[in-house]
Parts: sequence; structure tokens; C-alpha cells
Amino acid sequence: MAAVDAFPVENFTDDPTTTFTLPSPWYFKPEVYEKEKEEIFFKSWRVVCHASEVANPGDYATVDIHGQGVFVIRGRDGNLRAFYNVCQHRAHELLQGKGNVKAVITCPYHAWAYGTDGGLRTARNCENVKGFDKADFGLATVRVQEFTGFVFVNLDDNAKPMHEWAPGFEDCVRQWFPEVEDVRVASQKDFEIEANWKVVVENAIEGYHFPNSGPVHRELCDIIDLPGTKLQIHDNWLAIISPPGENKGEVYPWPAKGEERHSGYFITLYLWPDWIIYYWPNMDMISTFLMRPTSGESSVVENAYYNVPGRGDDETTRGAVEWFNERLGPEDKDLNEGVQRGIRSKGYYQGRLFAQKGESGGSEHCVHAFQSWVKDALLD
Repeated sequence: MAAVDAFPVENFTDDPTTTFTLPSPWYFKPEVYEKEKEEIFFKSWRVVCHASEVANPGDYATVDIHGQGVFVIRGRDGNLRAFYNVCQHRAHELLQGKGNVKAVITCPYHAWAYGTDGGLRTARNCENVKGFDKADFGLATVRVQEFTGFVFVNLDDNAKPMHEWAPGFEDCVRQWFPEVEDVRVASQKDFEIEANWKVVVENAIEGYHFPNSGPVHRELCDIIDLPGTKLQIHDNWLAIISPPGENKGEVYPWPAKGEERHSGYFITLYLWPDWIIYYWPNMDMISTFLMRPTSGESSVVENAYYNVPGRGDDETTRGAVEWFNERLGPEDKDLNEGVQRGIRSKGYYQGRLFAQKGESGGSEHCVHAFQSWVKDALLD
């Protein structure tokens, strides 16, 4: 199996206005995907759930990070902790999904039991095992942090805390989503996409593919002002801020002028490597995307919706959710899969990014930033 650097990136430059794209093999070669696991996904902060889902003592949520099972749990002392989801006896998985541990975490294989602090409480017959000390067999810890109302974990013990790793991200989230800690999960729509995770991310962070006269996303261009869109590139995160459009196509029910109750802006805040928090114009709800790779050429987009309890059931919000789930989301799925089929062509190796000066909404500046982070992670 060739190394990642076997697929040269000479035409990829630091200047977004002159650069080519990453090479096509980076989007389907198994060796690239394997290195991404080690150098990107095992070294980045990864979202697990909203903090409200693990608010009470014993509440837990599990996540799989490319074969590395992890769970977060609220301790009896109120502290949030994270551990590898594996018993220290014979390696059986401990927990599944989400739920609440009433007393101890009990392994379903040999019934070793752990406290919510990760310490081994009981191991049947251990008093008869020579030299056995329960203190030596606590669960293996994982870095965990509550950030912008959500819970994140990082398998890298040396990773910077999130406010240093993505400076300014939290302030931006709270600026646009001041109630982010008060929301609760309302619904979720997953999209299985036969495309590399990078294809999916790149599609989500650029507007060059939906000009008003173009073939796709014409409805989206009705509800946002693409020429007025601003792109912001930061350390490990991006912001795309679009003023409201006229909704000429009546994409979903629109408040009458003067009756707007919520922001008309379309907000996209992307956090490296695979998480986005969205806001659609005039809806009383926020949504998140998690681009979860399932192989080198397939992904699942976990699209979750959150609202403040008792709100988010108005006609505009219901219409916006239905519009995305039934029209815009499937349209993006088809685009991503079309790229993945084409990227294997012997007639393609690198394309040319279109990132004109001014960083307007139709530019590919954000794609260049994302591809730069990928390159640096895999080659440095």
C-alpha cells in the first residue's frame, strides 16, 4: 500500500486565488483514509451530544470514533467524565447508545462493575486472585469538554483545550445562537451518502455551486443573499454569514414583513474536522450536521434539530425542516455522490479552485482552508 505522499500535491498552494485542489486519490485511496483516522479523527475534538442529554448523575452517551468506542457520563459528584468503552478484564464493550446508570457500570460479560468515576468497584472472586488490586484496573480516561452547549471528546491526551484549539468559535456561536444551552433535541434525519467525508464537507462550506442562474439549489438562493454573504476563516473553524433573501419561490412559509420573530440570516459555523451548526432564516430552531465517515468512500450525515422546549412548532420552522429533509438534503446527497463517482476517473487528478478576491459567498476560500488543514494534518 502506497503512502499518502505518493500522490503529489505540488499544484496545491497557500494562495486560494491560484491553487489547484487536493489530488483525487486523497478521496478514495484506503491508505489516505487510514492515515486520516490517526492524524485527524484521533487528534481532534469530536462532538458526542448536547450537554442536556447527560445533565443528570448517571446519564451517559456513547460514540464510536472509527472503531474507538468512547462514552461520556455524568458522575455522582456532578462532574462529566469520558472513558474508552471497554472493560479492563477481557475487553467487552460496556455501554450502548444513551441512557442512565443507576448505580454502577456493569460489564455484560463477567459482571465487573465500575463507578461513574471509572474506578473498579467489584470483580467477582478478585479476593482470591494473587496480587490483584482493584485500583490498577480503572477505566481508561478520554479528554472531555463541555463547549458551546455540547459535549466533545478528544483521544489525544496532549490536545489543546477547545477555547485555545478553536479561538473565537464559542463567542461566535453564542452571538448567533444565544440560547444554545437551552435547546433540546427535537428530531434527527440521517443521510447515507456514498461519498468520501471530505466531499461532503466541501459541499457544505461553499456557495459556488448554487448561483441564482445555476442548475441546483435555486430555492436556497431565494432565501439567502448570496452576493452579500461573508466568509470568515479562523483557526480550526469557519463562518459563513448570509443575509436573508426575498424568498421569491416561497420555499417555506415566510413571516410577513415587520412580523419577523427570529433572525433572517442563514448561518453556517463549521468546526474542524466534521461538525457544523446551522441556522435557517426565520426558523425557531437550530440544526447540526455531523459528517461521519463509514468508509473511505461513504459517510452518514447526522442532521439533528434542536429547539427550546415549548417553541419551534410554528409554521415557518416546520416548513423549513420539511424543506431541508425532503428537498435540499437529497439534492446535496446526489451532488456528493456524483462527485465521488467522478473523482475516480483516470481523466481527473486535480481541479482548480475558484476563490476570487473579496471572499464573496460564491467563492471557494473556505474549501481552500479546509483542504489546507487536511494537507497539513497528513503531510506535516
